[in-house]
Amino acid sequence: MNDNHTSYVNNRVLKIQVGFLLNEGVGNSRDTEFDVPHLLVDNDMLLDYLGGTLHLSRNSRGVLVQGTLQASIRGECARCLQEDVPLELTLPIEELFVYPATPDANFSIPETGLLDLAPLIREEVIVQTPITVLCRPNCAGLCPECGKNLNDGPCDCDKDNIDPRLAALKQLRDQLDT
Repeated sequence: MNDNHTSYVNNRVLKIQVGFLLNEGVGNSRDTEFDVPHLLVDNDMLLDYLGGTLHLSRNSRGVLVQGTLQASIRGECARCLQEDVPLELTLPIEELFVYPATPDANFSIPETGLLDLAPLIREEVIVQTPITVLCRPNCAGLCPECGKNLNDGPCDCDKDNIDPRLAALKQLRDQLDT
């Protein structure tokens, strides 16, 4: 993890005490707002920002968490390998946290009544992060010979240098062009 931030907020802010909601019974609900900069979700995931509102609804099986969060993370360009490319993500959240906890539930609330959103947020960030991140749509990438970032200008490599295994194809192409 590239940690350019000198401080971050611990993921304790993603642990919500819902014991009051569990005690109030079925049909009760509450909204929880997030506006957190530099959040450490897990040891390998740092968010620049997490914000939005989640609606917590008590039902007969537990607590249903619904809403949309906005997150900002940093990625690495797939072409030029530039680090710290900002990515804005929209995280649609809709998950049932089962109470009392059962072994087959993906997410559950322990007897303490502390609902931990960190694993869910981590999963949603991973799912919503694009496979290929680009620093800009027309990123020129790196020179395959010298490794120079071609976004900074052309390199001095010989462009006519061809792989010897493809020399016969180049010869054929040159014959067809004449």
